[in-house]
Amino acid sequence: MTIIRGVRILEAPCCGERYAAPNYLSMNFMAYAYWTDGWRDESLMPNDEGLRRCKCGQLFLQRDMVAVDTADSTDLQYAFHVRGDDLQTAIADSQTKAIEIAARIEYWRHLNHPYRKKYREHRALEEAKAKRIHTKPVPDTRSWWDKFIKRLPKPQQELPKLPFTHPPFNPTDEQLENMARLCFLLEEERRENPSDRYVLELAELYREQGKFDEAMAMLRRAKEGMRDVTRRVLIIMISEKSNAPTRYKI
Repeated sequence: MTIIRGVRILEAPCCGERYAAPNYLSMNFMAYAYWTDGWRDESLMPNDEGLRRCKCGQLFLQRDMVAVDTADSTDLQYAFHVRGDDLQTAIADSQTKAIEIAARIEYWRHLNHPYRKKYREHRALEEAKAKRIHTKPVPDTRSWWDKFIKRLPKPQQELPKLPFTHPPFNPTDEQLENMARLCFLLEEERRENPSDRYVLELAELYREQGKFDEAMAMLRRAKEGMRDVTRRVLIIMISEKSNAPTRYKI
């Protein structure tokens, strides 16, 4: 359960401008559905990398803001989210590697949104088709005598499951350029600050580019228990040589 009590007062790291933010006592990161690129449908929490633009024009990350105070309420504004259409400008304006990484991750997901729409429509049609097939009544082939003596009808044969399908994913040159640059930045970040951070993001980026060997090699670096459901989905999609962003539920 997400519980908010009042607001926090935070200062932007660039010029000291003050903003408000929810004062979370607890957080619930559940969502209706999850995607392998990190997007969440109908998420209970913000669905971004914390990239914000200050009134002074500078970009900053929400995690770099300085906590000043808490209050029951305030007239201060919340820090401005960077909209999807403004992410290219944000990438060009990035003054640090951390800001560029955040901007490119958000841009990666933003550019995948048109495919998400096609995917949802395709899956809705396929699921409706499966429902029609599996709910179709079985004809009663008993003779009048069988019915008279109350012989039970033949049990319904289990129908084969329809194969799971999705529309083809053909990333544009713009998407490929952004993913390649993001891979370079994340690999560099991992070399400079060795950790398990960005392992699954890199595996998914390589997969969406069709680099399945690199994707599997990166997945092998993930520790046991690291976002297990996502990792299992990625293993299946890599083994099937599928590069499409994939939706799943937990």
